[in-house]
Amino acid sequence: PRRLHAVWRAFRWFLRCRLRPGAEPKLLPVFGARLYPCHTDSIIAKHVMYRSEWYDWDLLQFMNAFLQQGDHFLDVGANTGLHTLLASTRTRRITCVEPEPRNLQRLRHTLQVNHLDEVNVLPLAASDTAGEVCLEGSDVFTRITTPASDSPTVPAARIDEVLGPQTRVDFCKLDVEGAEWLALRGMTGLMERGALPVLAFEHVGHLHAFGQNEGDFLQWLRAQGYTPGVYHHATRTLDTSEPFTGSDLIAFTQEGRGMIESRMPGLSFS
Repeated sequence: PRRLHAVWRAFRWFLRCRLRPGAEPKLLPVFGARLYPCHTDSIIAKHVMYRSEWYDWDLLQFMNAFLQQGDHFLDVGANTGLHTLLASTRTRRITCVEPEPRNLQRLRHTLQVNHLDEVNVLPLAASDTAGEVCLEGSDVFTRITTPASDSPTVPAARIDEVLGPQTRVDFCKLDVEGAEWLALRGMTGLMERGALPVLAFEHVGHLHAFGQNEGDFLQWLRAQGYTPGVYHHATRTLDTSEPFTGSDLIAFTQEGRGMIESRMPGLSFS
């Protein structure tokens, strides 16, 4: 019955997208206690409708197991808030960073319908310098790009400066389409204070858009005291051996490893 229900839901969503494009978003129950507004033009909504809200399986399962009440979760590139919704079932201390205007509007709506008024939303792009940047693309493919004369701009800032010198982030998720190094260079204050023990980011080759490569980035990350690895929920392993086989990496300091071990008993490192 569950599989049949999933097939029927996917079929109805397919028809809705074809017959009613631009219709009001459908509020879909997710993560047991939250509602996610599914827009017909949203790539994330398509994944959720066709594959369930757990489509980003390993990362979401890691978040669900790791986050605890009282943690500060930082969602950089929050998009329309799906990962934030899961985090909100574990902790109420959440900061979202999202620069793209339509994503930002939808993120605020997601938080509103779930009565998550305490979530701090920063309408800016995470970077290594304060100023303004141009964006290209839309939805999940929004990225910082080279300025053009007719391109609209959005504010950019160092997360260090926005959060303040005493803030701690227990877990940070970055999804910024290749700007991970820029964003993390704007968090070196957190790193140097030992206030960013665990983070997750995409590892799919987007850094080349900024003239960078993964090897140099990972070498820099290790120099900051982090060990990167891939979490496999099926085997309960965090594999730190290269080449990495997953699209998302978990990076952790020595303190972060201790937190992972204590919060996720039975997890093995390899």
